[in-house]
Amino acid sequence: MRRSLKSLPAALSLLLVACTPSTLHLSIKAPAGTNQGRPLYMLVRKVDPKLFAVESYGEVSARVFQPDADVLLSALIYPGTLQRVKVPLPDGAPVAVSFLFTAPDGTWQQFVNTPAPGSLDIELLEGRIRTDTAPAEPRKAEDDAAPAKPPAAPAVPPPPAAPPELRAGP
Repeated sequence: MRRSLKSLPAALSLLLVACTPSTLHLSIKAPAGTNQGRPLYMLVRKVDPKLFAVESYGEVSARVFQPDADVLLSALIYPGTLQRVKVPLPDGAPVAVSFLFTAPDGTWQQFVNTPAPGSLDIELLEGRIRTDTAPAEPRKAEDDAAPAKPPAAPAVPPPPAAPPELRAGP
């Protein structure tokens, strides 16, 4: 009995690893007016959450034509199509799904934190993306700390020792 209890944490961690998807199934809906009717590139890449927050559109778009070990998938998306792709996920690392619009006018990439969902539906609009869920923001360092305690309530003043004395006017 004691031996089986000792192996329980190892079995649970193995189960958690086994439940983490190793592939992300993307479903990309691109209506006819997407990107002014022109094809656009989609990049799926491994990202550092801190760098993701500050990367420019130009830095990301340069990765389409430069060899980069962090790029997991590069694909052309055609307006008027529904494309489904499978992306192998890196172990324990978040990814970004970026769309390189001709004239981006809003959200052009989606952060996918760990553990990643098994699938993600993304709908493209003319110059931006809309997903089935709110974008997952990278975790901030202060989120890892214990939550701050609420401020203490103000102290109630003690009641007066004697009632105030009332005087009649002159």
